[in-house]
Amino acid sequence: MKKNILIFIVSVCICFFAAADEKPKKPSYPDNDIRLLRSARETFRAGSCGEALKLAVQAEIERKKQVAWEIYTLQNSFKSSEVKKAADVLSAIIPVLEKRQEYDSLEIIRRYESKLSPSYFSDSASNLIEYIRKRNAFPEADWIIGNVYKYEGEYNLAKEYLLSAWRNAPLLDVSDEQYDILYSLADIAYLDNDKENYEADLLLILSDDRYFRNVDLNDAMMLTIRNQKAGSMEKFFNLFRSDDYRSISAYFKLADFYAADNKDKALKASALGVLTGFTKMYTAVKQRDPEFEYTGVSSLFEEVSRYTGILDWAGENKIWSGFISFAQKVYEDGNTEFSKDLYTALAGYAPDDYCKKEAARALENFTNSTTQHRM
Repeated sequence: MKKNILIFIVSVCICFFAAADEKPKKPSYPDNDIRLLRSARETFRAGSCGEALKLAVQAEIERKKQVAWEIYTLQNSFKSSEVKKAADVLSAIIPVLEKRQEYDSLEIIRRYESKLSPSYFSDSASNLIEYIRKRNAFPEADWIIGNVYKYEGEYNLAKEYLLSAWRNAPLLDVSDEQYDILYSLADIAYLDNDKENYEADLLLILSDDRYFRNVDLNDAMMLTIRNQKAGSMEKFFNLFRSDDYRSISAYFKLADFYAADNKDKALKASALGVLTGFTKMYTAVKQRDPEFEYTGVSSLFEEVSRYTGILDWAGENKIWSGFISFAQKVYEDGNTEFSKDLYTALAGYAPDDYCKKEAARALENFTNSTTQHRM
């Protein structure tokens, strides 16, 4: 497959550069690059990496063709003496283009103003052209290509495309897709055993998470875990919430990363990951059943078992293994009652067989440890 991919990319690039000196042609469909990108995404999700790569490369070629035509069209329109009198002012240029019936240029200007708002370009024609020129980059397509190379084991190529996607993240149509890029870069760093960049990428994901950055919240959360009082576990899940759901995987990965060398950071990351998963499940249950009455952690676990959608989400995001890992870290930190209470709730009510078994095993170890201590 690798050989076929290389042959395809080389042939496409040869065709593109061979046509680069020709006068840019108006695209048959103005959003052909987006259409190809959507097909690449669907194909990638379906697991057909080779076809996804081909479509993503074609999307990038179509983007470059469209950008070349748009710049060529605008610059040609702006050459007229009438337009030059309007200087660089878009609002003054538009009436001139309307009078001259420069419909392609008008369509381009209006499309970008509609997408980003007229103020985005500060009423400057040169700013508009500069923005269009930057759109030669196609971070969404680079992300797909990078991930295909990752699955093929070509980590250096994967990193190259993913870093390109990250550098051009301001061009993303959906800004939150920057976190998908960072997660992919973290995956590459993990596979390369690049600990420094692995941690850095995960921390970048959390850099916009207000709960992660809230020192008072984190201090209060850790005090509750460590106060050694009965009922601390229930108090923790009653008092705190965290709803930045894109952070869950980063929290769990950092908790594992820090486990050996920085147990405080590991416990904090694990706590925030579990708390975020708990918040998501609680919110989802209340949306489905506004009459649901929360009486404790066990009541939520029991209620969650009624909803396939929530169970699927929890499984995909490793929420139950996250709870087990959190309970273990709490125990290792010396907070026996908190840990025991959480294991009890998980063993009795978690809607996940693996989680139940692990929690029951931990409780059995508690019992055996207590018996041996008494002897």
